[in-house]
Amino acid sequence: MGASPRIITVDPTGTIARIVRAAMDLVGRQVILIDMSSGREALEEIKSRPCQLVVTNVELDHDIKGYQLAIEVRQANPNTHVIILADVDDPDLDPEDIVGSPFVYLHRPVDIHQFLRVLIAGLDGDDIFAALQPPQSDSGTPQVRDMGDVPHLDVEAARVSIDKLLSDVGAMAIVLANRKGEVLLERGAVGYLDREKLTGALLPMVITSIDMGELVGGRSSTLQFYDGEDYDVFVLSVGIHHFLCLVFDGAAGNRQFGAVNRFGRRAAEDLIVLLGTSAFVIQKPKPPQVEKKSKQAAAQPVQEVFEPIARAEVKVTEPEPFRLEPVGDMDFSIFDQLQNVSSDAANDLFSLDSLAELASETMRAGGPIDFDKAQQMGIMPDLDSK
Repeated sequence: MGASPRIITVDPTGTIARIVRAAMDLVGRQVILIDMSSGREALEEIKSRPCQLVVTNVELDHDIKGYQLAIEVRQANPNTHVIILADVDDPDLDPEDIVGSPFVYLHRPVDIHQFLRVLIAGLDGDDIFAALQPPQSDSGTPQVRDMGDVPHLDVEAARVSIDKLLSDVGAMAIVLANRKGEVLLERGAVGYLDREKLTGALLPMVITSIDMGELVGGRSSTLQFYDGEDYDVFVLSVGIHHFLCLVFDGAAGNRQFGAVNRFGRRAAEDLIVLLGTSAFVIQKPKPPQVEKKSKQAAAQPVQEVFEPIARAEVKVTEPEPFRLEPVGDMDFSIFDQLQNVSSDAANDLFSLDSLAELASETMRAGGPIDFDKAQQMGIMPDLDSK
């Protein structure tokens, strides 16, 4: 494993060293940090033992400024990157005025995400000027994340941890908010700051911390410091959905890095425990709900509607009744002799035995018998004789 990269900070107040140390703790990078108050001493150190990165203030010795130190450092070692971290009272510089300069100029209060990008690029030997610009998506536009609903946090349980943190670090006030800008809890003298404006200004940090987590690996935790003349503000991430704002007096906040880093992270971990795994979970958007039909409606068959079809009228011809030819020579007088018919003879006519005997006689006679032959055979009575 190679030696840790070297960073030299040059600042008579020592503030820049604390900021850089906190940034390295945030991203988990192991570095050798050398803090020097004199620009000339820093230049001698760089000439004798080169380093990867120099972070300097604007105001140094009476005989050298941060700009001059940056130029001389680059002349002594072109591979050493230089960042000038200007103070609140230092003038803002137009980016066009420093095009082609050998240093990157950042102004406090610093954009922590931009500062981290430039620091990491300097340590890795990459282009620190390109690192000033935020990363872009493939389409050239910043990525937009749909993170779903904010997980629920038990505010009453969180109050215990935040009250203890307020006492441990001696802050003026502490505000707990979520990524939608909603203030969930406020403790201490919170009336000095516009809480809604404060949380609204910090909302982009929540989204960017997710991208930084993917860059540095794992679940990242964010510690930001805003150094102002009236107030100093520390911001600690609580998972990816919530954050804590610690407000200090402007003259004392820059001396609280150690206490905030220790006790603030402990309080953030306690709140993460309350949130559970949802602290780092991005909920997927719910699919649109489709209205379901009731079982009764689903069970009913679909009634089909048929249009009436016009039918052509067909005339059916009635068949003519079957008619027999009339008997022209019908002798109705035969019915006058019915009283002469013996009832026994009529019954024998329909007797099965008589019919069987008749059939046998017919077969022996060689053919059917007519009415006259039946009379001769005694089957039928002689109607004329009576």
